[in-house]
Amino acid sequence: MTVFDVSRNAFTGRIASTWPPDLQLLMVNNNSLVGNIPSSLCNLTHLEKLDLSNNKLNGSIPSCFANYKIIQVLNLGHNRLDGSIPHGVCSSSLIVRNNKLSGAFPVSIINCKTLQVLDIGYNRFVGDIPWSLGNLSALKVLMMNDNCFRGSIPSEIVQLKQLQILDLSSNNISGEIPQSVGSLQAMSVAREDGHILSAQLNPFHVITKDNGVKSYSGIGPIESIVYQVPSHDEFDMTVKGVKLNYPYIFSTFTAIDLSNNQFNGKIPLDFGKLKGLRYLNLSMNNLSGNIPPSLGGMSQLESLDLSTNRLSGKIPAEIQLVTSLAVLNLSNNNLSGSIPQGQQMTTFPNISYSGNPYLEGCPLPKKCSWPEFTHHPPPNDMEDRNAYHRKQILWYYIGVGLSHVAGYCCVMLLLAVRRGWRLKFFNWVDKVLKFLFPCIRNRRL
Repeated sequence: MTVFDVSRNAFTGRIASTWPPDLQLLMVNNNSLVGNIPSSLCNLTHLEKLDLSNNKLNGSIPSCFANYKIIQVLNLGHNRLDGSIPHGVCSSSLIVRNNKLSGAFPVSIINCKTLQVLDIGYNRFVGDIPWSLGNLSALKVLMMNDNCFRGSIPSEIVQLKQLQILDLSSNNISGEIPQSVGSLQAMSVAREDGHILSAQLNPFHVITKDNGVKSYSGIGPIESIVYQVPSHDEFDMTVKGVKLNYPYIFSTFTAIDLSNNQFNGKIPLDFGKLKGLRYLNLSMNNLSGNIPPSLGGMSQLESLDLSTNRLSGKIPAEIQLVTSLAVLNLSNNNLSGSIPQGQQMTTFPNISYSGNPYLEGCPLPKKCSWPEFTHHPPPNDMEDRNAYHRKQILWYYIGVGLSHVAGYCCVMLLLAVRRGWRLKFFNWVDKVLKFLFPCIRNRRL
């Protein structure tokens, strides 16, 4: 036996201590297993994927996991594990999300040159983010959110040329955001759905429309917009204000989430170079200064959240150029001036701009003068909405009545002008009356 997969069932009890020695894939995730992780799993020297996630396992991660030589995926997320990540643990995908792990950032991971996905979010890690993190040249996903990291973001992080997802939200990180953030190469290239536009990708698997699996490498169109790094690994992320679960890493999915920290200083101008970035969240920090006009260069941006900072000045008109923008939140800042009135800027709800006392223009009520070609949006309050609809119905009946009056006046005018038409009309009226009178007389009798 080389594959053992009983994932997504309702198994209980403990993980068995004896397994076939040639096992390559062991997946018991999404069950209700309890107890410690048996160290006997370390004897499976041919193991390529070990998935114990979404169970109720406790205790610590066995230190012998560092002996795995060819393992590609190690997923221990969503359990109750404590302690720290053992020294020397290395795989292409390391996921320990949502546990009770603690201690400093596991420095030994820096020596894992094949690491592509690192997810240590929702734990209790402390300390600084090491500068040597920039040496992980193959890293595509870095998720360290909801921990207790402090210090600043090391400038070396911009050396991660293949990084697609960076999530450092909900920590105690301070200082300024590195000004060279525009050097994140994988976020600087616009990607089209269904295509991989990079020639530096390793071979990957694609899930086709008929649930088949094909392998691809290099450039070329694919049958689905997703690829796996290096195989099926789920991850959670808050996008457009909603926490979502992603079963795959999308080839077009690029995101930076630095929200709920203590960053200060200005928003780097280089963010405008990230033409392939789709989600940017810098909310709940202490950022100041103006919103840089260079953000208008982020041509594929879908969600921008700069709320709850100390930003000032006007909203740059260049943001109107981001036509793909579906979610915008600039609330609770010190912005002033008028909201740009072009493109989709007036289609966002009031909450996108609220909390800026000196900001004016539609859709805010202060100095809102809607253009003639723009309809007033229906009110949100139920009572106001009913009044709005009653007003619309009233104008409907007025319009119908006026149209009937106008038609009657036109007929009378024509009869007054044309004598021949007038004679024909009254002859027709006489015929109708002669037909109706006998009917009425017979009915009375």
